[in-house]
Amino acid sequence: MLIYTFKFDRKKIALAVVLAALLIVGVVMLIGAQQKAAALHALEEGTRAPAAVRNERGGADYLAALGWEVELPADSHSTVLIPRTFTSVFEEYNELQKSQGFDLSRYCGMELEMYSYRVTNAEYAGDEVLAVLYVKDGTVVGGDVHSTALDGFMVGIKQ
Repeated sequence: MLIYTFKFDRKKIALAVVLAALLIVGVVMLIGAQQKAAALHALEEGTRAPAAVRNERGGADYLAALGWEVELPADSHSTVLIPRTFTSVFEEYNELQKSQGFDLSRYCGMELEMYSYRVTNAEYAGDEVLAVLYVKDGTVVGGDVHSTALDGFMVGIKQ
């Protein structure tokens, strides 16, 4: 029969706890440094991290970061249903979204929040121009800027 005994030394236990705490702090700091480096790299590449858009102000701030000046309050805020199957017109619209790094086909059959704002950039003075954002769970998943005139235009929100 074997019997093992351990003698607990409070100093050794305290040292072990301190070393474990230092190891955990070091790992957390390393992960944070890697995330900061990734965010810096994204900014250098000219990309933007997805912005949280949870209200009208968040949408306006997102558009402002992209160079669009818009009026508050939003012209409208509603829920829209993305169709399960795309028509040719919607496929063409989704091509505009894809050119900006979005893809509405991922949201087929889902409801999205839609924010619509009046654009006030000087070059559109006198025209009715709207900026539209599509948002799912606080993340912008699509959008466009368009004129409401019959011979109007439509461009992506990312100029």
